[in-house]
Amino acid sequence: MRVVIVGGRTRADYLMGALAEEAEAVVVINDDRRFCEYLSSRHEGTVIWGDGTKRSVLEDADVAGFDAIVALTGYDADNLAICQVAKAFLDIRLQLCIVSNPENTRIFRQLGVTAAISATAALTQAIRDAIGAVAPGEGEAAAEDADQREPDDEENIDPEEDGGEEGGSLLSLLGSWHRIGKDRR
Repeated sequence: MRVVIVGGRTRADYLMGALAEEAEAVVVINDDRRFCEYLSSRHEGTVIWGDGTKRSVLEDADVAGFDAIVALTGYDADNLAICQVAKAFLDIRLQLCIVSNPENTRIFRQLGVTAAISATAALTQAIRDAIGAVAPGEGEAAAEDADQREPDDEENIDPEEDGGEEGGSLLSLLGSWHRIGKDRR
């Protein structure tokens, strides 16, 4: 398998290492020169310093016909553009990307991206799974410990900061939040 990775920092570094033994070729494109130097000092694959959101850079990287592209930039729109260029102009059959906004996973799939992965959604699911895996007795004990703490004024909200008396409480509309710490008024 031949894979091109565009953007990213820690994720690109880790993925490049993880794919090193499995992939026939791994090419990383990143617009940060120092990071490219770092990657090339750590890994055997090809590292290219350039803006991977530009079609010309992807073409010059000679990745046309690769098996997969992985877009890891911090911007959903850039990741979508990278995947679409890879599919339409470079004949890369698998387009994979990360998305910051979990709602974009469905939209990207509708626009033809093979897989859009949301770290936020994956983390949320992992947390839900972990909470569900806690034995009922363990969760109850932690809740009892929290209830036995000394009361604090951390839960007191100034109505003026909370929307005032006239407009009603934002807490009643949106939920609650608390300010804690030494710098309280």
